[in-house]
Amino acid sequence: MRRHRIGQFLLFGLLISSFLLNSGSAQEKKEKTHSEKDKQEKKTILHPHEEIIVTATMTRKAVKEIAASVTVIKPADIEATPASNALNLLAFSPGIFVTKTGDFGRADVNIRGLGERGRKIAVLTDGRPEKMSLFGCLVTHTFPLDNVERIEVVRGPASVLYGSEALGGVVNIMTHMPSRGFEIDLSSSYGSFNTQQYTLKHGGVVGKLSYFLTADRRLSDGHRENSGYSGTNFTGKVQYLVSDHFVTSFQGKYFTGIKYEAGPIDFPLDDFWNDYERGAVDFTLSGNWEAENIFLKLYRNFGRHEFSDGWSSRDSISGGIVRYTTRRIANNELIIGGDFRFLLGKSYGFPIGEWDKNEAAFFIHDHFVWRNRWILSAGFRLHRDSLYGLEFCPQMGIVYLAADKSSFKGSISKGFRSPQLNELFMYPPANPNLEPERLWSYEVGFEQGFSDKLTLEMTFFLMEGSNLVEQQPNATPPPLYLFQNSGTYTFKGAEISLRADLSPRLGGQIFYSYLDPGGNTRGRPGHKLDCLVQFTGGPFRAALNGQYVGNYFAGDLSSQPLPDYVVLSSRLKLDVSPFIELFLDINNILDEDYLIFVELPGIASGAYPQPGRNVQAGIRIKK
Repeated sequence: MRRHRIGQFLLFGLLISSFLLNSGSAQEKKEKTHSEKDKQEKKTILHPHEEIIVTATMTRKAVKEIAASVTVIKPADIEATPASNALNLLAFSPGIFVTKTGDFGRADVNIRGLGERGRKIAVLTDGRPEKMSLFGCLVTHTFPLDNVERIEVVRGPASVLYGSEALGGVVNIMTHMPSRGFEIDLSSSYGSFNTQQYTLKHGGVVGKLSYFLTADRRLSDGHRENSGYSGTNFTGKVQYLVSDHFVTSFQGKYFTGIKYEAGPIDFPLDDFWNDYERGAVDFTLSGNWEAENIFLKLYRNFGRHEFSDGWSSRDSISGGIVRYTTRRIANNELIIGGDFRFLLGKSYGFPIGEWDKNEAAFFIHDHFVWRNRWILSAGFRLHRDSLYGLEFCPQMGIVYLAADKSSFKGSISKGFRSPQLNELFMYPPANPNLEPERLWSYEVGFEQGFSDKLTLEMTFFLMEGSNLVEQQPNATPPPLYLFQNSGTYTFKGAEISLRADLSPRLGGQIFYSYLDPGGNTRGRPGHKLDCLVQFTGGPFRAALNGQYVGNYFAGDLSSQPLPDYVVLSSRLKLDVSPFIELFLDINNILDEDYLIFVELPGIASGAYPQPGRNVQAGIRIKK
């Protein structure tokens, strides 16, 4: 049966490939007239009509001009993908694997085999870091889809610009802001497992002020006994145009929710729950001129966690980011900046205590274009931690634009992760003398366009990690065990992407990811194939997502093999009127019985059975 379903999926992939490779020549769309802003951007962006991102370099750049590997989840992709939270959207992206206990609850992102519940990647909201200070982890279900405009992902180390959180990469969730008039959006859905969702969005522009407010409520009994979920989220963002050059904004969020976890298939848990309360605020001031920019962001994240096993804690991170960008030298963009943060956490159960530390850094990054063909980038970060001292982190990259639709790139970068408060102070194995975990990454890749319809991209990478924090026997007990910088690893792999706009109504993409983690195979699939087809016909829209995962293990050294699996899901939408939309999500169409390994503390770590076939139907009213 498993081979039969794998065959179905491969046939599905071959059919998509056939469509992609044989796309007809439809009439090209006429280019829109450039605005004055577009003309200014031409001075710093060689390809202003290509996909533009900001996360990889902190300034607007076309994807093909960046040495780093990036993924962009656009509004059309968000509309086409059934997902319960923002991070679940990344499950069908190249080089990314999302580990989850079900459709609700944890949805931890792993980039090229690195993640560890968000401890080894940076997750941002509009550039604001989002982490819990005690463990350096992420509460993934506090990121609903109520205000998400797009998501940008940097696959690979980005510590030069984003510090110790970005050892393995960056996920930047970009939120929505109205551009004119007023808008209101109300949606509601109901489906399998008594799953309910209610979302209200409202925003508008009044003179120089714009705002966007959301409220989101999600409930589910879960697909297993003791796997229910209840979460409520509020967000708000206000932006004010101070002058022709200065813009200021303030935003905040508040989430409260409880998630019951049934445990892994081998160690089921009874009445185990996590009660989370998370909030964040930030203030941003940016100034923009033709040849220079300034940027300031001050932020604070805070939370309260209560678990059924007696855990009770409070935590906060307060910090700031400042940078200056100049383009006064021809064909050159220089960024100089710094950031700081104060981490504080308090535990009211075992171990009882309060701990803190602080970090500060200076960074510089340069982007130089030579003869409109070669793009050279380089930078470094000098990072100071209040406990271990200084860490130097460099990066360099090169892009060669061989032709209008052909480019080659390569990069060498270092990433690092500072020890967290739990590793330094909290439990008996804690060691205040820990140093950062370090990673060197080497990448090469190319992109080739065929007409305006088809794009092929390939990336090959090698990552060598050292100083990995591991629990080892203590040479001078007590305690018997101690966290020590003793681990090493070597990961290598490849990512292949094929995207096509077959016609104004039909588009598709295929991603294949290969990962060789050496002996560190636990929870890291060796093969992943993702397919997406989108169709639009008048008021009707349809999307079909498919994923195959193979060479998958619950243990290191290729031990405890998990079954390969194939999952197909679809989203159907119908515009009843300009203001009313009906939608239907069908998840796990093949009713696949599959497991996903989730790395959690203690006996909660293991393989979790995923939901079978399930449906969600709803209505959306918008204006």
